[in-house]
Amino acid sequence: MTRIEVLLPRIVLLATGGTISSRESAAGGSRASDSAAQLMATLRARSTVDLITEIKIETQDIAVENSFNFTFADLARIEAASRNILRRDDVDGVVITHGTDTMEETLALLALTHDDVRPVVFTGAQRSLDHTDSDGPRNLRDALAVAASPASRSHGVLLVFGEEIHAAIPLRKTHTSLMQPFQSPRGGALGRVVDGKPQYFNEPRKKPALDEIAWNLREPRVEMILSYPGADGALIRSALEAGASGLIVLGTGAGNPGSAMVEAIREAVRAGVVVGLATRTLGGSVAPIYRGGGAIDALEAGAVGLGDLPGTQARVLLALILSAYPRDQARERLEQWVHSAN
Repeated sequence: MTRIEVLLPRIVLLATGGTISSRESAAGGSRASDSAAQLMATLRARSTVDLITEIKIETQDIAVENSFNFTFADLARIEAASRNILRRDDVDGVVITHGTDTMEETLALLALTHDDVRPVVFTGAQRSLDHTDSDGPRNLRDALAVAASPASRSHGVLLVFGEEIHAAIPLRKTHTSLMQPFQSPRGGALGRVVDGKPQYFNEPRKKPALDEIAWNLREPRVEMILSYPGADGALIRSALEAGASGLIVLGTGAGNPGSAMVEAIREAVRAGVVVGLATRTLGGSVAPIYRGGGAIDALEAGAVGLGDLPGTQARVLLALILSAYPRDQARERLEQWVHSAN
């Protein structure tokens, strides 16, 4: 009798640290400590399902760090590691464990540069690994299942957290401690994980990836400036003095910075700085509704409206564009991306 070999999906688990790998330190307080292999050992010890019989899992480490310490250089290393893994024909997907504090930025980077039908799935935790009710092992189990499922192909870069499946863009962390801290301002999750299997109830969203560009996140300086009562534009002018080539201004409401900030935006644009206008609210889009310091004036001053893209993710987008194009072309490229994504 001929033996038929069953080919199991092969997933590479790429660990970067975060709460999902954290334990109480000797000095008190949690710190990232566990490697990818240690995460898998913990998962196998706690799980009632032996994933090794269903999925071939390799482990790699890119960092063991809490994500609030990450720089653009760290984000670029994570992207490069994921890209290198997907150069292999024998890999069916990638799972990346990451701290939740800045996960939305790394999600944006990979979503903007990912050009493969195979899924890249992020996950993490809200409670450290040594917590009696850590959500890390459950989230990791679900992320591995989503990455291994053929149904996840062509969905791009995903976040799996709290039994929900989310598109990478637009997405933001909206709560410090809830077991599901992430929300999309564009209508919720793509699907759920039920009994260890993904169930998608939305079609793959329009892929927001940039065309192939030669980018280097170490080059541009892009700052985020918040508008608030009494904001006078001093922070925008300080950013210009510090050498910023791009700014993301977070306006109140539908993107209303205030009259003083509008004048500072006008100065920045005249100086050749690319300015993106986002909203500081948790949902909704920038909209040209108000004059007298509102979004209409900011857009007429030369800012680019960013729709419902969170400012954190917009900063990554603008940095990518500025690293790949001259400033006189970057504004147009930013407008093109926003138009295609909305």
